[in-house]
Amino acid sequence: IYLNAGKDSIAQAMSSANLGDEVVDITELVRRCASECLSYCHPFTPLANNDAASLLGKAPKDVDRGEDGGELTDGTLLAGLRVRGTSIGREADNNVEIDDDFAVRHGGRTAPKLTPLDLQDAMTALELGDKRMDCCEISTPPPDDGDNGDNGPPPPDKPWESLQVTFPPHIAPKSLSDGTPCASLPTASDASELTNSVSKSLSSNALILPKSPCPSLLPHWNSLRLSSPTTSTSSLVPLLILQLTALEAYIGTNNGGSNAAETLYCMMWCHDGVLVDMSEKLGADDIVESCGASASIESSEENAARGEPDELAVARWALFASSLGVVRIAEAVRWAVVNADFYEEEDFGVTLHGGKAIADQQKEKEEEEGGGIDDEKNAIDAADSKSRPSSIRFCPALEGSQYVEVVWDMALSYLRRYRFSCTAKGSIDMDKLNLTIDVLETILGAQQSFFQAIKILSNLNDETVCNFTKIALKRSWETVSLLEKLRGSDIVAELSRDGLVGLDGRLLQTVRDQPELNVLLSASFDPFVNRRLLGNAPVRKACFRRPKDVVASLSQLAAELEWGVCDPILHGSSLGRITRMLENNSLRGCGGSVPKEESSSEKEVLEAETPVGMNILSRSLVVLNLYFDDKLFGQFDFGDMIGQHMKQQCAVPELLIQDGVWTTRLAKPMYDTLKALCLNRHRERGFTESIVLPAFELLQYEAATVDEKFRDKHGLDPKTTPSYASNYVILNTLRVMERHIGLGIELDLYPNWYDLSTALWYRDFLLSALINVRGSIERERAQRREMDLRIKMEQEEEEKKTKAQLLQQSKKKGKMKKGKKSAKRPTSPTLSSSALTTEAAVKSTAEDFEDRLDYTILLFHRNLCRGLVRYIAALRQAKLLCDPPASITMFTTHQKRFEKRFEAFNTLYQPPSLSYEDYIRGSDFSAVQSEDLLASATDCFRSGRGIVDWLLDVIIVGSCDEATIDATKKRKDDDLYISIRRGEIMALAKVCVTNSLFLHKLASATAGSKNLGSSRVSLEFKAHKQYCTMSIT
Repeated sequence: IYLNAGKDSIAQAMSSANLGDEVVDITELVRRCASECLSYCHPFTPLANNDAASLLGKAPKDVDRGEDGGELTDGTLLAGLRVRGTSIGREADNNVEIDDDFAVRHGGRTAPKLTPLDLQDAMTALELGDKRMDCCEISTPPPDDGDNGDNGPPPPDKPWESLQVTFPPHIAPKSLSDGTPCASLPTASDASELTNSVSKSLSSNALILPKSPCPSLLPHWNSLRLSSPTTSTSSLVPLLILQLTALEAYIGTNNGGSNAAETLYCMMWCHDGVLVDMSEKLGADDIVESCGASASIESSEENAARGEPDELAVARWALFASSLGVVRIAEAVRWAVVNADFYEEEDFGVTLHGGKAIADQQKEKEEEEGGGIDDEKNAIDAADSKSRPSSIRFCPALEGSQYVEVVWDMALSYLRRYRFSCTAKGSIDMDKLNLTIDVLETILGAQQSFFQAIKILSNLNDETVCNFTKIALKRSWETVSLLEKLRGSDIVAELSRDGLVGLDGRLLQTVRDQPELNVLLSASFDPFVNRRLLGNAPVRKACFRRPKDVVASLSQLAAELEWGVCDPILHGSSLGRITRMLENNSLRGCGGSVPKEESSSEKEVLEAETPVGMNILSRSLVVLNLYFDDKLFGQFDFGDMIGQHMKQQCAVPELLIQDGVWTTRLAKPMYDTLKALCLNRHRERGFTESIVLPAFELLQYEAATVDEKFRDKHGLDPKTTPSYASNYVILNTLRVMERHIGLGIELDLYPNWYDLSTALWYRDFLLSALINVRGSIERERAQRREMDLRIKMEQEEEEKKTKAQLLQQSKKKGKMKKGKKSAKRPTSPTLSSSALTTEAAVKSTAEDFEDRLDYTILLFHRNLCRGLVRYIAALRQAKLLCDPPASITMFTTHQKRFEKRFEAFNTLYQPPSLSYEDYIRGSDFSAVQSEDLLASATDCFRSGRGIVDWLLDVIIVGSCDEATIDATKKRKDDDLYISIRRGEIMALAKVCVTNSLFLHKLASATAGSKNLGSSRVSLEFKAHKQYCTMSIT
């Protein structure tokens, strides 16, 4: 920030300033130094001129300083001194003259030097949040309707920006009593009055330091109530809803992954020191200790809540339970994300400053448990840690699942007893009180159930995996039901209408006739309180939503624990089914399978857009439980599951996999393919390119060796014996490649028609190769089944004839020549092709139907890709699509762009990578007549609509009994094992219908020789995120 003042005005200000007993205003100097350090190409080079470091004059003796003699503690203003010159800094950048009289001295006291920052220190400051790098200033919002306090509207020649006052961020509280009763930032009129009282010569944009680190929470702690005589509900309810808003901004479904310092710890009640102070005032430590290992929580509740509960105590317990609860939930989420270890944990970091990191705390704790440190020193450190807690460490002083569980139970017990007591008295409005207590109980119960579900799923083992997962499933159901109840509450509806927090985190004026509520919320929530800890590094913008959307987002997140985490663990019975379930979860919402919510404004529509896939919490829990205790999901031997999957997918004989060597080799690459499905879109593509595809490149060579050894060992003919191991590896390689291109389309890596055409063309090739491999394997499997069935029936016929011969010999008691009639026996008189087909159909399993469904969907996707490629070619023939701009080949070529897009496939042996020349030949339709090209594209979309009709017939919806559905012919829409849902089917049908209609329009215009020069083509991905619609207007 620059102050655009000339030398003359600065000199005049200095000459008129009385520096006798004034406090020094170093605002301009600090800003200029910061600008000089941060603006140039070498931003952190130390100042070259030593005189520049002496420009800062010492303050007078009578100014109060802190204990270390550094910071001003009374600190209302820094005023009085004006620094002359337009720039200070390096002589190397030159042309900056610094006069000798710039070295300011006062009373013979030499000014202290500014501490220079070298590059390493500056980078450390950015990382750790060094105070020297803090240049965040918060501007006061402009007054409503031109109001400028007592001074009236600003003059025409002085806009509001010139009168604006900026403030540094508040210091986070370390206890309830930390700070002063000031509840909000000063208004512009207050700041102006304060400025004039100190120095009339102070500029309007001087840096003002607040008198206190933060607004004090103690007055609000002592005045909490469950009832309000003027409003319909207690101010405690909006406060707890505000805590849920901060939690949702941290882990929400649409905008999860924000820094805790910018979301959760914007709530003052969630800071460690405040939580410890509340715990001490409530005596929570004694209550938790009284529970013990043998005593029950219910007995502790009865002892603690004995007698008639006080309204203040009840409100305090509810606030303390909610504050500690959201902190413990956030800690559990961060633990799961960090331990899942797939490179998204930095989104959930907590930037610490002035304290030890969480890892250091854990190390010290382990050392203490091991007895490596003196007990007396441990006691001193523990006492010191509790007396001076850090601001944002997830409150290690109150850690432990039992602690927060006891606090939740105590708060709920107090609420129940207070409701019963007030009902017995009948002295207050019970309708309002019951509404308030219902909401408070719902919030605390939802927090408790949600926390239990996360903790259970984070600590499974092979002995408890099924039972504990079922318990977590029940807890997720409870959370969803409680949050839906809260969402339908009138209080939440009213708060959603008025709003609590804007999208940028600034508090809204909730209700103008409730000043107490506004003061409480402004003292409890500050989006800038931790900004000084973040340094100057760019940070992700945290998004805060309306209360109703917050509750809906948390409800969806709890529901994901059911279908996204618990269902694969409980119902994943085979590798193929587990893969389908994870793919469904990853692509959930890609084609309209999750309905979108309507919002009132365009900005909220962007925020309420349906997310694709799952939240990072659910994905992390899946990765944590994907493979532990040497078993898949802690239940299945991974090698055996791979062997069964090979037999199901590629009809691999048992002799190839019975030794387990090959399946063990496949375990790590197949695990990586499952893990990739749990990453977000961008990281999945990177993980596929760097880990999965190179692994399958090696597997292809090893699979060829395995097939050769198998044929040599059993004397099989290489020409007639399929390559079982190679087919399985190639099949999975093709699936990974096809998904990789689909994700690129979804991520908008092919934004224009010429880029999209290459992706669709390459995807068409991969889908065709995948269909051919699946088709050949299916034919081989059908032949094997027919042969096995024929052999089985021949064996049964042989056994029947043998029994008949033995029975006849026993009756005649004569000797018969053995084998006399065997040559005349017919081979299989009852075996016909129709009988074999019927018998084979009867023997088909539920997984066979799922495989046929997958095969049909592959055909569907290939028709869409081919139809779109031909549609684009037809539009180019009609000259409705412009050629690629010349600017994209200014520094490269089309061939290089093609090679870079698909270079991850170049190292694979099978399928062979395609070149740019292949694309040119395969997409050149110049020799095809326009009518034939349009008809071919129309046939592709018509075939797609036929597949849609078949899919809608076999995937049914409605309240039908599952026992009456033949799993080998039909499935319900909510079936866990199918690879597509009716919502996505309808989205793909919309793609087919829309493109068919505009193809018909284009064909009619072409046949009628109409001029389409003024027509425009718009490419949209509204129906489906991987397949576009192209409309002609």
